[in-house]
Amino acid sequence: MPLWGWIVTGIAVVAVIAGLVAAGFLARKASERNSAMVLVARREGVDFVRQALADSLSRLAEGTDDELRTFADNPDSIERRALSEVASRSALLAEEIDTTPFPKSLLRAGVALGDTAYLIARESAKVQPGMRGDVALAALGSIDLEAVETYYRAALVAVEDACESCGLEDANVYGGGLYL
Repeated sequence: MPLWGWIVTGIAVVAVIAGLVAAGFLARKASERNSAMVLVARREGVDFVRQALADSLSRLAEGTDDELRTFADNPDSIERRALSEVASRSALLAEEIDTTPFPKSLLRAGVALGDTAYLIARESAKVQPGMRGDVALAALGSIDLEAVETYYRAALVAVEDACESCGLEDANVYGGGLYL
């Protein structure tokens, strides 16, 4: 084969390798962006259960003595069912987040979000169905909403940083659809 044939072959090989490297880089970036969108959706889920827990505690704090007594004595009361539902949903959310494979660049945000969901599940499950009276009220009083808010704020910052690193700006979930 003449020299020009070897040169053309060499250039073609280098072009193919460069194309494969560029395609791999673009695929990795697209994967990171998709994972960031998953994080945004999970963030909205965590925000939902966090807000449901805060709303339930707020209603109980503003409630009458009779409403508190109903909560304390009746495991089927509306607020106890609400706390149970929050515990269930946030535990599922924590499990989903913990089993989602995130790229290394998004792992910090995924861990922070998973920890927040786990904490919400733990705190909202403090009032157990078998608890009655003062025991149920004491368990209610032990729910640490401040810790939940602290974890949530840290998770928000981590998710915002992750989205920014992937080029997602003003990422919001609305009505079940993802709008970027």
